[in-house]
Amino acid sequence: MVCVTSGLLATLLAGCGGGDASLGETGAAGTSSRVTASAYGAATTEAVNACVPTGAHGAHAASGFDCAVCHACAGGLAFGEVTFPGGATTAGGTMTRDGGTTTCSVGCHTPLGAPSQTIAWNAGPLECTSCHSNISTIDPSAVLSSHLVNPADPSATCESCHDVSQHMTGQVILAGGDGTTTSSTCVGCHSGQGETLGGQTPPLLVGWDDLGGGDFHGDREGTCRFDRLDRSGLKTIGTGALECPAGQPDLPNALRITSRWWYASGLSGPWAWTCDLETVDAAGNRIGAILTRQPCPAGTFLNSSCNNPQIPTGCYPTTWVTRGFGGSLSAPFARGQSAVACASCHDFHSSANAFLLASTVNGVALPAATIDRAGVGAQALCNACHEGERHEVCKSCHKELWLSDGEYSWFEGAPADPAPDGSACFYCHGHEGIRFMAVSSPAYPASGHPFRMGGQSKAQPQCSHCHSGWAPPATEYVAPVLSSTPAVSGISATSVTVSWTTGEPATTYVEYGVGSAGFVAGDDGFVSAHAVTLSGLTPGTTYVWRVRSSDRFRNVTETALQTFTTTAAAGVPVPDLAPVYAGVRVGTHTTTASLVWTPVTSPSGTTLQYEVQLASDPAFTYLVNGSLAGPGIPGSSVGDSGWVSGTPATYGGQPALSYPATLTNIPQDDCGDYVPNVYYWRVRARDAQGAVSDWSPAGTFGVFAGDPWC
Repeated sequence: MVCVTSGLLATLLAGCGGGDASLGETGAAGTSSRVTASAYGAATTEAVNACVPTGAHGAHAASGFDCAVCHACAGGLAFGEVTFPGGATTAGGTMTRDGGTTTCSVGCHTPLGAPSQTIAWNAGPLECTSCHSNISTIDPSAVLSSHLVNPADPSATCESCHDVSQHMTGQVILAGGDGTTTSSTCVGCHSGQGETLGGQTPPLLVGWDDLGGGDFHGDREGTCRFDRLDRSGLKTIGTGALECPAGQPDLPNALRITSRWWYASGLSGPWAWTCDLETVDAAGNRIGAILTRQPCPAGTFLNSSCNNPQIPTGCYPTTWVTRGFGGSLSAPFARGQSAVACASCHDFHSSANAFLLASTVNGVALPAATIDRAGVGAQALCNACHEGERHEVCKSCHKELWLSDGEYSWFEGAPADPAPDGSACFYCHGHEGIRFMAVSSPAYPASGHPFRMGGQSKAQPQCSHCHSGWAPPATEYVAPVLSSTPAVSGISATSVTVSWTTGEPATTYVEYGVGSAGFVAGDDGFVSAHAVTLSGLTPGTTYVWRVRSSDRFRNVTETALQTFTTTAAAGVPVPDLAPVYAGVRVGTHTTTASLVWTPVTSPSGTTLQYEVQLASDPAFTYLVNGSLAGPGIPGSSVGDSGWVSGTPATYGGQPALSYPATLTNIPQDDCGDYVPNVYYWRVRARDAQGAVSDWSPAGTFGVFAGDPWC
């Protein structure tokens, strides 16, 4: 067997005094190799003849072990003294040959403090968790979040994130991303582009790359705070979370603005608002030259008394601009810096807090069960990096009392934090950015708003922030309930639409893919009616899919995997089904229900025909208590219309076709328990050339005779 030279082998051979050491193994072809080491410990390999490693040698070679790990310089069954990067060592190991059996007792078979493993030459390699036993068992009583390990194939789960080609060197190499940082692996996995872990789809990292309104911890450049200055230079809290002006300095420096209403070009021409901008240090000392007659940044407090170019006594700086919203950041973090490394806040494998939040953040310990999924307790996380009053700007409006006279509502009393310790922090904060801070609504006239501050009316362009129930309700931990079953429609060669409804506003995501649901499409807005169109699909391909919705407290509902199949590239599209309404009053035992569907267009442009089937089971094997007019299916009770044509009518404002179904033996409502008759139906289409679409996903409905007096 040829022994491949490595740094580890060179280390072993360095103690051989530069002499030749034969480490060959007689193989099937009677070949061997020779490894030599110079006095400087540099090893070379002289291939006498190559042979295929067999048995124990093959098992070790497949794991990257060199010959000299188990065979000392003089040859024979003995261990070289090797210490692996994780601390395991071959020192003191024994190897015993008894007839045709060889047994080993060596530290590298119990690495990283793992229990001793049963070793067999014809088995392996071991599962990752056999040695990395610190992550093999997740105790649900102690762990609130984890990267799922599939017990049926734990190594496959590990290798979703880890490149194990060089793991015996002690170097951790991550898969995915650009391969350079843990963050690139995390972002790559949470991008919704095909990755799954333990059969689960990683949720999207929404807002990480959104420079405008996304995550402050990601690539977003950040926002600025515009505080008001009076004539004496006294600063009062103004407005936060606004776009920073061009050239905004980093903290501790600030931008000081003087607004002027006079000639835009100097001493003549039209009048306009212009601003003088000066960079200053924290004490207000100017740094550099003043930029005059600049466009006023959004958020500037305008001073209408500065309106006489000849007599500028009414002019003074009105606005002090700094980066950030409230408080300051602890070292080594700074506003405006590049994206924060994921490992700054998250553990890699499991956590005793929600969302894999780290046990230690910026040197501050986060005890187990400090932070739950809704973010209750997350102030401990924020305080590890943020200093001072993090909600300082909020407290400029929020007071301890919220009063109402029946017509108006307003704050009174001392400033109060709208989200004190113990609040569900993730209701407003997360990787999406800050939510619910600016809700679109008509502007309230500044001259008439009932909330007045400092004798002046405070304009409020987002009325619903205060008046439309934006504030978090009591924290709850119940996942959204689906009020309608997710359904696919509009199946074509390259796209499909998935729709569903929830009983409360929730996010809208579909996880899908071929074989596994690793792709994600949707939106993080909170709505009750959900629809996602999946595009760019491959014609004639079966996809798995499921829907995922979470409410404002991060409670998640995820459905079981289902499938759909796109049509062939030139195939006939699949018709979409409409709901069936078949309610009747007590005393009615037979009725006719209309089975309605949306007509489709043939790629060939020819007239289409449709076939309708009705059954009592989702597999369409039998039908009771009903029938369809038509030839039926020989040897089956399933109702079948045969191929029929028709002129589309209008249903719900859309073109539609229908076919009547006769429903019999309808259960009667006797004001007690009852079981309705349940039916399943489906439709397919064909063109004049004989091309036939797939069956539509089955629709289902129930019927019973109701008593309005029950």
